[in-house]
Amino acid sequence: MNWMDFVLDILELIIWPFTLLMSLLILRSPLGLLLPFAQSIRYKDFELQFSQDLNQVRQDAHSDLEAWLPERDQQRLMELASHLPNHGILEAWSHLELSAEKLLLKRFPALVIPTEQRYKFLGKALLEHNLIDEKQSKLFHELRRLRNRVAHAKGFEVNALLAQQYINICFALSESLGKQALDEA
Repeated sequence: MNWMDFVLDILELIIWPFTLLMSLLILRSPLGLLLPFAQSIRYKDFELQFSQDLNQVRQDAHSDLEAWLPERDQQRLMELASHLPNHGILEAWSHLELSAEKLLLKRFPALVIPTEQRYKFLGKALLEHNLIDEKQSKLFHELRRLRNRVAHAKGFEVNALLAQQYINICFALSESLGKQALDEA
């Protein structure tokens, strides 16, 4: 093997990785604009993980919660989710948080809800006071975790279908909490 054959062998080995790398560098900004719309591309399992978690939460909710009655607020959020999915998720969580807080304060008027780690406290307090069961507690914390991903991940956009599923689950759990508040009245 002479030096020319050696150089050709080296070039043959590095040409495709080099071409791929250059293509990615050139198409970096157009690919970045397409990423929010892609559902099968993973970045550290983030979108796929969100979809899988939401599907698991939805299955748990179907088995744990009795009725899924659409309300006016729920319909408004469903429409909002078709245009602003992340905002719909945050609003649905706010509705669930308010329901949990109302139930706790109705049962325990002297209860002080801390501002730090508020959401975690609400879920734990509901479980500790036997206002929800273990499965509902797990559902509450999974919804909280998914809400935090949407709220704090920079540039992360959820699609409308996932947002609508999240909204349905939040309202179902919220309705369950509301029924408990009525039962104790």
